[in-house]
Amino acid sequence: MRSVMEPAAPLPGTQDLLLESARRLRRCEAALCEVFEKSGYGEVIPPAIEGADVFGPEAFRALDRSGRLIALRADFTAQVARIAATRLAGVSPLRLYYRGSIVRRLESGPVYERLQAGCELVGLKQTRISMGSTGYFSALASAAGASPRLATALNDAVDRKDLPTLRTLCEREVPPGKAREAILMLAEPPRPQTEARELLQRAESLAPTDEAKTALHRVSAALQAARNLGAELEVDLGEVRGLGYYSGIVFNLYAAGAPRPVGGGGRYDNLLGRFGDPRPAVGYSLDLDAIMPLC
Repeated sequence: MRSVMEPAAPLPGTQDLLLESARRLRRCEAALCEVFEKSGYGEVIPPAIEGADVFGPEAFRALDRSGRLIALRADFTAQVARIAATRLAGVSPLRLYYRGSIVRRLESGPVYERLQAGCELVGLKQTRISMGSTGYFSALASAAGASPRLATALNDAVDRKDLPTLRTLCEREVPPGKAREAILMLAEPPRPQTEARELLQRAESLAPTDEAKTALHRVSAALQAARNLGAELEVDLGEVRGLGYYSGIVFNLYAAGAPRPVGGGGRYDNLLGRFGDPRPAVGYSLDLDAIMPLC
């Protein structure tokens, strides 16, 4: 008797976009692309599969038939960095944008797919914009004498704002002192710009090294620059982001009605150097899955 195949559902962490959902996505993409193009950015479409060394440990990897380790696209910024450092080496500044899907794997749980669009500015002039909490966290971890394993565990706890785990790690493996107290501060929730001065003063009083103080001064300078432009920012000294290539200021974007950040990015001065063309760069991506329900 002929067997009947059951209809297959999308894998956990993925989705089918049908009819109106698909139209909503295309409208969202079209609106963003219009903004990007008017701002002088040109589109790049990198491949969905790369050599595994382009991405970090978050990528879903496999061996091809020749035995080469390859990976599904886990991050557009790393791909744009590869393109800028190889195909567009020496062209500066570069204003590039992209749109498409990424696939990442979780340490515990299924692989998941996200839709993104974003911009990257490569070869920007060196200014004091290179600032942010990634450098602050690195300075604190260094002052605490944290091993790579401990630094990763602290980073993960800070990223989750998991104060109980962070406190346990600090009490067990970080010596008492300013570095420990400053690390524990990183699990505090974001503060509005009106409360930033008090937060930064308290953080500076605990800063264990000149490197940590310099990172805080850069955050203060960024806030002042934003204020001069009429913008109000939240301050989150524990905004470390999960991707390891960020070297300066990092940020998340929030929108009313969205259950998670709708975008984020930051400064990544060292990433292009991995591909042989070290240049400063900054960029961001938008989470279209989070934005579409708001359109």
